[in-house]
Amino acid sequence: MRDPKRRPRPTRSGGHGRRIGSGVVALGLTLLVQLPFGPPALRAQGTLSAIEADVDQIASRVRPSIVTVIAQHTVTTPVRRGMPPSRRLHSRVGSGVAVGPDEVLTTASVVLAAEKLLVVTEDGSSIAAQLVGLDPVVNVALVRAPGLRLTPVAFASRSPQLGDWVIALGSSYRGAPTQSVGNISNRYREPRSSLLELTNEVYPGNSGGAAVNSRGELIGLVQGELGAPSGPGATDESGERRPGGISFAIPVDDIQPALASLRRDGRVHYGFLGVSTRAGYVDSESDPSQRVPLGAIVESIQTGGPAEKLGLRKGDLIVAYEGERVEYPEQLARWVAVTPPGTNVDVVWAHNELRHEGRVALSESPTPIPSWMMPPPGASDVGPASGAAAPNPRIADLEAQIKKLSRELDRLRGQQDSSR
Repeated sequence: MRDPKRRPRPTRSGGHGRRIGSGVVALGLTLLVQLPFGPPALRAQGTLSAIEADVDQIASRVRPSIVTVIAQHTVTTPVRRGMPPSRRLHSRVGSGVAVGPDEVLTTASVVLAAEKLLVVTEDGSSIAAQLVGLDPVVNVALVRAPGLRLTPVAFASRSPQLGDWVIALGSSYRGAPTQSVGNISNRYREPRSSLLELTNEVYPGNSGGAAVNSRGELIGLVQGELGAPSGPGATDESGERRPGGISFAIPVDDIQPALASLRRDGRVHYGFLGVSTRAGYVDSESDPSQRVPLGAIVESIQTGGPAEKLGLRKGDLIVAYEGERVEYPEQLARWVAVTPPGTNVDVVWAHNELRHEGRVALSESPTPIPSWMMPPPGASDVGPASGAAAPNPRIADLEAQIKKLSRELDRLRGQQDSSR
Protein backbone atom coordinates (compact mmCIF):
# COMPACT_ATOMS: atom_id res chain seq x y z
CA MET A 1 0.00 0.00 0.00
CA ARG A 2 2.79 2.38 0.82
CA ASP A 3 4.79 4.05 -1.93
CA PRO A 4 8.15 2.24 -1.93
CA LYS A 5 9.98 5.47 -2.67
CA ARG A 6 11.42 7.20 0.34
CA ARG A 7 9.09 9.73 1.83
CA PRO A 8 10.44 13.30 1.47
CA ARG A 9 11.27 14.96 4.78
CA PRO A 10 10.24 18.57 5.40
CA THR A 11 13.08 20.85 6.48
CA ARG A 12 12.90 23.61 9.03
CA SER A 13 12.51 27.19 7.91
CA GLY A 14 12.35 30.38 9.91
CA GLY A 15 9.36 30.97 12.18
CA HIS A 16 7.78 28.91 14.95
CA GLY A 17 6.07 25.72 13.83
CA ARG A 18 6.56 26.32 10.12
CA ARG A 19 7.97 23.66 7.81
CA ILE A 20 8.78 23.93 4.11
CA GLY A 21 8.56 20.46 2.57
CA SER A 22 9.01 18.87 -0.82
CA GLY A 23 5.30 19.20 -1.41
CA VAL A 24 5.91 22.77 -2.62
CA VAL A 25 8.61 21.91 -5.16
CA ALA A 26 6.20 22.23 -8.07
CA LEU A 27 5.03 25.60 -6.76
CA GLY A 28 8.66 26.69 -6.36
CA LEU A 29 9.50 25.77 -9.95
CA THR A 30 6.52 27.76 -11.18
CA LEU A 31 7.58 30.77 -9.16
CA LEU A 32 11.17 30.40 -10.38
CA VAL A 33 10.05 30.88 -13.97
CA GLN A 34 8.30 34.09 -12.95
CA LEU A 35 11.29 35.57 -11.12
CA PRO A 36 13.85 37.86 -12.76
CA PHE A 37 17.07 36.25 -13.91
CA GLY A 38 20.11 36.79 -11.72
CA PRO A 39 22.81 34.93 -9.81
CA PRO A 40 21.70 31.39 -8.84
CA ALA A 41 21.95 32.10 -5.11
CA LEU A 42 19.71 35.16 -5.42
CA ARG A 43 17.22 33.30 -7.62
CA ALA A 44 17.04 30.44 -5.08
CA GLN A 45 16.55 32.85 -2.20
CA GLY A 46 13.87 34.70 -4.14
CA THR A 47 12.06 31.45 -4.86
CA LEU A 48 12.10 30.39 -1.20
CA SER A 49 10.88 33.82 -0.10
CA ALA A 50 8.04 33.69 -2.62
CA ILE A 51 7.00 30.23 -1.40
CA GLU A 52 7.02 31.35 2.23
CA ALA A 53 5.03 34.48 1.38
CA ASP A 54 2.47 32.37 -0.49
CA VAL A 55 2.15 29.91 2.41
CA ASP A 56 1.82 32.71 4.98
CA GLN A 57 -0.85 34.40 2.88
CA ILE A 58 -2.94 31.23 2.68
CA ALA A 59 -2.44 30.43 6.36
CA SER A 60 -3.37 33.94 7.50
CA ARG A 61 -6.61 33.69 5.52
CA VAL A 62 -7.57 30.34 7.09
CA ARG A 63 -6.14 30.83 10.60
CA PRO A 64 -9.19 32.75 12.04
CA SER A 65 -11.30 29.65 11.27
CA ILE A 66 -9.04 27.37 13.35
CA VAL A 67 -9.89 26.97 17.05
CA THR A 68 -8.69 25.06 20.09
CA VAL A 69 -11.09 22.45 21.49
CA ILE A 70 -10.82 21.56 25.19
CA ALA A 71 -12.69 18.47 26.37
CA GLN A 72 -12.96 17.95 30.13
CA HIS A 73 -14.11 14.94 32.12
CA THR A 74 -13.82 13.70 35.67
CA VAL A 75 -11.42 10.86 36.42
CA THR A 76 -11.94 8.70 39.50
CA THR A 77 -8.86 7.09 41.02
CA PRO A 78 -9.19 3.55 42.40
CA VAL A 79 -9.94 3.07 46.09
CA ARG A 80 -6.79 2.54 48.14
CA ARG A 81 -6.56 0.91 51.54
CA GLY A 82 -7.66 3.39 54.17
CA MET A 83 -8.26 6.16 51.61
CA PRO A 84 -11.46 7.20 49.85
CA PRO A 85 -11.53 7.43 46.02
CA SER A 86 -10.51 10.82 44.65
CA ARG A 87 -11.87 12.64 41.63
CA ARG A 88 -10.01 15.09 39.45
CA LEU A 89 -10.78 17.02 36.29
CA HIS A 90 -8.88 15.84 33.22
CA SER A 91 -8.60 18.01 30.09
CA ARG A 92 -7.88 16.83 26.56
CA VAL A 93 -6.75 19.50 24.09
CA GLY A 94 -7.27 19.30 20.35
CA SER A 95 -7.96 21.51 17.36
CA GLY A 96 -11.10 22.31 15.39
CA VAL A 97 -12.19 23.81 12.07
CA ALA A 98 -15.15 26.15 11.59
CA VAL A 99 -17.70 24.65 9.17
CA GLY A 100 -20.44 27.09 10.13
CA PRO A 101 -20.62 30.39 12.08
CA ASP A 102 -21.15 28.46 15.33
CA GLU A 103 -20.18 24.96 14.17
CA VAL A 104 -16.78 23.35 14.69
CA LEU A 105 -15.60 20.09 13.17
CA THR A 106 -13.01 18.09 15.11
CA THR A 107 -12.03 14.45 15.60
CA ALA A 108 -14.15 12.13 17.72
CA SER A 109 -11.02 11.11 19.65
CA VAL A 110 -10.74 14.68 21.01
CA VAL A 111 -14.27 14.90 22.46
CA LEU A 112 -14.91 11.28 23.51
CA ALA A 113 -16.11 10.97 27.12
CA ALA A 114 -16.29 14.77 27.51
CA GLU A 115 -18.53 16.16 30.24
CA LYS A 116 -17.71 19.76 29.32
CA LEU A 117 -16.51 21.28 26.05
CA LEU A 118 -14.82 24.63 25.47
CA VAL A 119 -13.91 26.30 22.19
CA VAL A 120 -11.06 28.83 22.29
CA THR A 121 -10.86 31.19 19.32
CA GLU A 122 -7.80 32.84 17.77
CA ASP A 123 -8.22 35.97 19.92
CA GLY A 124 -8.26 33.89 23.13
CA SER A 125 -12.01 33.99 23.74
CA SER A 126 -13.35 30.86 25.47
CA ILE A 127 -16.92 29.73 24.72
CA ALA A 128 -18.86 26.80 26.18
CA ALA A 129 -19.92 24.30 23.50
CA GLN A 130 -22.17 21.26 23.10
CA LEU A 131 -21.54 18.06 21.24
CA VAL A 132 -24.00 17.73 18.36
CA GLY A 133 -22.87 14.21 17.52
CA LEU A 134 -19.88 12.10 16.64
CA ASP A 135 -18.82 9.36 14.27
CA PRO A 136 -16.14 7.30 16.03
CA VAL A 137 -15.76 4.99 13.02
CA VAL A 138 -14.62 7.74 10.62
CA ASN A 139 -13.34 9.71 13.65
CA VAL A 140 -15.16 13.02 13.23
CA ALA A 141 -17.34 15.03 15.60
CA LEU A 142 -19.50 18.15 15.29
CA VAL A 143 -19.50 20.71 18.09
CA ARG A 144 -21.79 23.75 18.33
CA ALA A 145 -20.98 26.88 20.34
CA PRO A 146 -23.97 29.26 20.47
CA GLY A 147 -22.88 32.86 20.05
CA LEU A 148 -19.74 31.92 18.14
CA ARG A 149 -19.24 33.91 14.92
CA LEU A 150 -16.57 32.31 12.77
CA THR A 151 -15.92 32.25 9.04
CA PRO A 152 -16.39 28.69 7.77
CA VAL A 153 -13.60 27.08 5.78
CA ALA A 154 -14.64 26.17 2.22
CA PHE A 155 -14.50 22.48 1.31
CA ALA A 156 -12.30 21.53 -1.63
CA SER A 157 -14.26 20.86 -4.80
CA ARG A 158 -11.69 18.31 -6.00
CA SER A 159 -10.78 15.09 -4.23
CA PRO A 160 -7.21 15.30 -2.85
CA GLN A 161 -4.60 13.53 -4.99
CA LEU A 162 -1.15 12.08 -4.38
CA GLY A 163 1.49 14.80 -4.52
CA ASP A 164 -0.91 17.65 -3.69
CA TRP A 165 0.78 20.07 -1.33
CA VAL A 166 -0.85 20.60 2.04
CA ILE A 167 -0.74 23.22 4.79
CA ALA A 168 -1.65 21.75 8.18
CA LEU A 169 -3.00 24.28 10.68
CA GLY A 170 -3.91 23.62 14.30
CA SER A 171 -3.21 24.33 17.94
CA SER A 172 -0.66 22.75 20.24
CA TYR A 173 -1.42 21.41 23.72
CA ARG A 174 -0.59 24.87 25.07
CA GLY A 175 -2.96 26.52 22.62
CA ALA A 176 -0.18 28.01 20.49
CA PRO A 177 -0.85 28.11 16.71
CA THR A 178 1.11 25.58 14.66
CA GLN A 179 1.69 25.37 10.94
CA SER A 180 3.52 22.99 8.62
CA VAL A 181 3.83 22.40 4.90
CA GLY A 182 4.07 19.05 3.14
CA ASN A 183 2.25 16.93 0.62
CA ILE A 184 0.08 13.83 0.27
CA SER A 185 2.50 10.91 0.07
CA ASN A 186 0.00 8.06 0.16
CA ARG A 187 -3.69 7.28 0.27
CA TYR A 188 -4.88 4.17 2.05
CA ARG A 189 -8.12 3.06 0.43
CA GLU A 190 -10.68 0.79 2.03
CA PRO A 191 -14.28 0.08 1.04
CA ARG A 192 -16.05 3.45 1.21
CA SER A 193 -13.32 5.02 3.35
CA SER A 194 -9.71 6.09 3.09
CA LEU A 195 -6.91 7.86 4.94
CA LEU A 196 -4.37 10.37 3.64
CA GLU A 197 -0.74 10.07 4.70
CA LEU A 198 1.01 13.45 4.83
CA THR A 199 4.66 14.47 4.94
CA ASN A 200 3.59 17.33 7.24
CA GLU A 201 4.88 17.34 10.79
CA VAL A 202 2.01 17.71 13.22
CA TYR A 203 2.21 18.64 16.89
CA PRO A 204 0.45 17.04 19.86
CA GLY A 205 -2.87 18.87 20.01
CA ASN A 206 -3.22 19.12 16.21
CA SER A 207 -5.84 16.35 16.01
CA GLY A 208 -8.94 17.96 14.52
CA GLY A 209 -6.95 20.67 12.75
CA ALA A 210 -7.25 21.67 9.10
CA ALA A 211 -5.37 20.28 6.13
CA VAL A 212 -5.86 22.83 3.34
CA ASN A 213 -4.72 23.05 -0.27
CA SER A 214 -3.07 25.89 -2.20
CA ARG A 215 -6.43 27.69 -2.44
CA GLY A 216 -7.03 27.55 1.30
CA GLU A 217 -9.77 24.92 0.90
CA LEU A 218 -10.26 22.09 3.36
CA ILE A 219 -9.05 18.78 1.91
CA GLY A 220 -8.98 16.85 5.18
CA LEU A 221 -9.11 16.83 8.96
CA VAL A 222 -5.79 16.19 10.68
CA GLN A 223 -5.97 12.97 12.66
CA GLY A 224 -2.60 13.44 14.31
CA GLU A 225 0.65 11.54 14.18
CA LEU A 226 0.72 7.78 14.64
CA GLY A 227 4.48 7.34 14.67
CA ALA A 228 6.70 6.89 17.71
CA PRO A 229 6.27 9.97 19.94
CA SER A 230 9.15 12.12 21.11
CA GLY A 231 11.01 10.96 24.20
CA PRO A 232 10.33 12.44 27.64
CA GLY A 233 11.37 16.06 27.84
CA ALA A 234 11.86 16.36 24.07
CA THR A 235 10.74 19.92 23.39
CA ASP A 236 11.64 22.73 21.04
CA GLU A 237 13.00 26.15 21.95
CA SER A 238 9.54 27.41 22.97
CA GLY A 239 8.95 24.55 25.40
CA GLU A 240 6.43 22.79 23.14
CA ARG A 241 6.68 19.05 22.57
CA ARG A 242 8.34 18.32 19.25
CA PRO A 243 6.34 16.92 16.36
CA GLY A 244 7.19 13.44 15.18
CA GLY A 245 6.05 10.33 13.37
CA ILE A 246 3.81 9.90 10.38
CA SER A 247 0.83 12.25 10.08
CA PHE A 248 -2.58 11.40 8.69
CA ALA A 249 -5.70 13.24 7.59
CA ILE A 250 -9.30 12.14 7.09
CA PRO A 251 -10.22 13.22 3.52
CA VAL A 252 -13.19 15.46 2.81
CA ASP A 253 -14.75 12.65 0.75
CA ASP A 254 -15.40 10.78 4.01
CA ILE A 255 -16.05 13.84 6.16
CA GLN A 256 -18.89 15.39 4.15
CA PRO A 257 -21.38 12.47 4.35
CA ALA A 258 -20.71 12.13 8.10
CA LEU A 259 -21.09 15.90 8.62
CA ALA A 260 -24.41 15.97 6.73
CA SER A 261 -25.76 13.13 8.88
CA LEU A 262 -24.55 14.73 12.13
CA ARG A 263 -26.20 18.02 11.22
CA ARG A 264 -29.44 16.36 10.22
CA ASP A 265 -29.82 13.62 12.84
CA GLY A 266 -27.09 14.18 15.43
CA ARG A 267 -25.71 10.73 14.57
CA VAL A 268 -24.44 8.63 11.68
CA HIS A 269 -26.46 5.68 10.41
CA TYR A 270 -24.23 2.61 10.24
CA GLY A 271 -24.57 -0.51 8.15
CA PHE A 272 -25.41 -3.77 9.97
CA LEU A 273 -24.71 -7.35 8.88
CA GLY A 274 -26.02 -9.05 12.02
CA VAL A 275 -23.06 -11.27 12.78
CA SER A 276 -20.42 -11.48 15.52
CA THR A 277 -17.00 -12.84 14.61
CA ARG A 278 -13.60 -13.73 16.01
CA ALA A 279 -10.17 -13.81 14.40
CA GLY A 280 -9.06 -16.78 12.32
CA TYR A 281 -5.33 -17.57 12.09
CA VAL A 282 -2.99 -20.21 10.69
CA ASP A 283 0.65 -20.79 11.63
CA SER A 284 3.15 -19.32 9.19
CA GLU A 285 5.05 -21.91 7.14
CA SER A 286 8.15 -19.71 6.86
CA ASP A 287 8.17 -18.69 10.53
CA PRO A 288 6.37 -21.05 12.96
CA SER A 289 6.44 -18.36 15.65
CA GLN A 290 4.18 -16.12 13.55
CA ARG A 291 0.47 -16.47 12.84
CA VAL A 292 -1.10 -15.40 9.55
CA PRO A 293 -4.61 -13.85 9.68
CA LEU A 294 -7.17 -15.74 7.58
CA GLY A 295 -10.37 -13.80 8.08
CA ALA A 296 -13.33 -13.52 10.44
CA ILE A 297 -14.87 -16.69 11.91
CA VAL A 298 -18.62 -16.46 12.54
CA GLU A 299 -19.54 -16.97 16.19
CA SER A 300 -23.21 -16.00 16.21
CA ILE A 301 -25.86 -14.70 13.82
CA GLN A 302 -28.83 -12.44 14.53
CA THR A 303 -32.15 -14.07 13.68
CA GLY A 304 -33.71 -12.45 10.62
CA GLY A 305 -30.65 -10.29 9.94
CA PRO A 306 -28.77 -9.88 6.64
CA ALA A 307 -26.18 -12.53 7.59
CA GLU A 308 -28.89 -15.15 8.11
CA LYS A 309 -30.54 -14.21 4.81
CA LEU A 310 -27.15 -14.57 3.16
CA GLY A 311 -26.86 -18.14 4.45
CA LEU A 312 -23.97 -17.64 6.86
CA ARG A 313 -23.69 -20.17 9.70
CA LYS A 314 -21.68 -20.48 12.87
CA GLY A 315 -18.11 -21.55 12.11
CA ASP A 316 -18.06 -20.08 8.59
CA LEU A 317 -14.94 -18.10 7.65
CA ILE A 318 -15.63 -14.70 6.00
CA VAL A 319 -12.71 -13.96 3.66
CA ALA A 320 -13.87 -11.08 1.42
CA TYR A 321 -16.19 -8.06 1.53
CA GLU A 322 -16.95 -5.97 -1.55
CA GLY A 323 -13.97 -7.42 -3.39
CA GLU A 324 -11.53 -6.69 -0.53
CA ARG A 325 -9.77 -9.45 1.40
CA VAL A 326 -10.87 -9.68 5.03
CA GLU A 327 -8.01 -10.39 7.45
CA TYR A 328 -9.35 -9.31 10.85
CA PRO A 329 -12.83 -9.10 12.45
CA GLU A 330 -12.25 -5.39 13.27
CA GLN A 331 -11.57 -4.75 9.61
CA LEU A 332 -14.83 -6.36 8.51
CA ALA A 333 -16.78 -4.58 11.25
CA ARG A 334 -15.46 -1.17 10.16
CA TRP A 335 -16.22 -1.81 6.49
CA VAL A 336 -19.76 -2.87 7.29
CA ALA A 337 -20.31 0.14 9.57
CA VAL A 338 -19.26 2.73 6.97
CA THR A 339 -21.48 1.16 4.31
CA PRO A 340 -24.88 2.96 4.22
CA PRO A 341 -27.84 0.86 5.37
CA GLY A 342 -29.77 -0.62 2.43
CA THR A 343 -26.64 -1.04 0.30
CA ASN A 344 -26.25 -4.39 -1.47
CA VAL A 345 -22.85 -5.89 -0.69
CA ASP A 346 -20.90 -8.92 -1.93
CA VAL A 347 -19.57 -11.34 0.69
CA VAL A 348 -17.31 -14.38 0.19
CA TRP A 349 -16.95 -17.08 2.86
CA ALA A 350 -15.83 -20.66 3.34
CA HIS A 351 -18.07 -23.41 4.75
CA ASN A 352 -16.62 -26.87 5.30
CA GLU A 353 -13.63 -25.74 3.17
CA LEU A 354 -15.94 -24.95 0.23
CA ARG A 355 -16.15 -21.43 -1.24
CA HIS A 356 -19.48 -19.61 -1.06
CA GLU A 357 -20.49 -16.12 -2.12
CA GLY A 358 -23.62 -14.06 -2.00
CA ARG A 359 -25.11 -10.59 -2.17
CA VAL A 360 -27.36 -9.04 0.47
CA ALA A 361 -28.70 -5.63 1.54
CA LEU A 362 -27.35 -4.36 4.86
CA SER A 363 -29.80 -3.22 7.51
CA GLU A 364 -29.16 -0.36 9.97
CA SER A 365 -27.27 -0.69 13.22
CA PRO A 366 -29.77 -0.54 16.10
CA THR A 367 -27.37 1.51 18.26
CA PRO A 368 -25.92 5.03 17.72
CA ILE A 369 -22.46 3.50 18.06
CA PRO A 370 -21.75 0.03 16.63
CA SER A 371 -21.77 -2.68 19.29
CA TRP A 372 -18.20 -3.74 18.46
CA MET A 373 -17.01 -0.29 19.59
CA MET A 374 -18.83 -0.46 22.92
CA PRO A 375 -16.70 -0.83 26.09
CA PRO A 376 -17.11 -3.93 28.22
CA PRO A 377 -19.40 -3.45 31.25
CA GLY A 378 -17.68 -1.48 33.99
CA ALA A 379 -14.76 -0.48 31.78
CA SER A 380 -15.37 3.23 32.37
CA ASP A 381 -17.49 5.37 34.64
CA VAL A 382 -17.54 8.22 32.16
CA GLY A 383 -19.68 8.44 29.03
CA PRO A 384 -19.51 10.96 26.16
CA ALA A 385 -21.45 14.18 26.35
CA SER A 386 -24.12 12.83 23.99
CA GLY A 387 -25.08 10.18 26.52
CA ALA A 388 -24.08 7.30 24.25
CA ALA A 389 -21.59 4.69 25.30
CA ALA A 390 -17.95 5.44 24.49
CA PRO A 391 -15.91 3.32 22.07
CA ASN A 392 -13.77 0.68 23.72
CA PRO A 393 -9.95 0.53 23.91
CA ARG A 394 -9.90 -1.48 20.68
CA ILE A 395 -9.30 1.81 18.84
CA ALA A 396 -6.10 2.31 20.85
CA ASP A 397 -5.10 -1.28 20.08
CA LEU A 398 -5.53 -0.65 16.37
CA GLU A 399 -3.49 2.55 16.56
CA ALA A 400 -0.75 0.64 18.38
CA GLN A 401 -0.72 -1.88 15.54
CA ILE A 402 -0.42 0.97 13.02
CA LYS A 403 2.50 2.45 14.99
CA LYS A 404 4.28 -0.89 15.03
CA LEU A 405 3.71 -1.35 11.30
CA SER A 406 4.93 2.19 10.56
CA ARG A 407 8.16 1.62 12.50
CA GLU A 408 8.75 -1.67 10.70
CA LEU A 409 8.18 -0.05 7.30
CA ASP A 410 10.59 2.76 8.17
CA ARG A 411 13.20 0.16 9.22
CA LEU A 412 12.80 -1.76 5.97
CA ARG A 413 12.95 1.47 3.98
CA GLY A 414 16.18 2.39 5.74
CA GLN A 415 17.70 -1.01 4.90
CA GLN A 416 16.79 -0.53 1.24
CA ASP A 417 18.39 2.91 1.19
CA SER A 418 21.61 1.67 2.81
CA SER A 419 21.94 -1.20 0.29
CA ARG A 420 21.80 1.13 -2.70
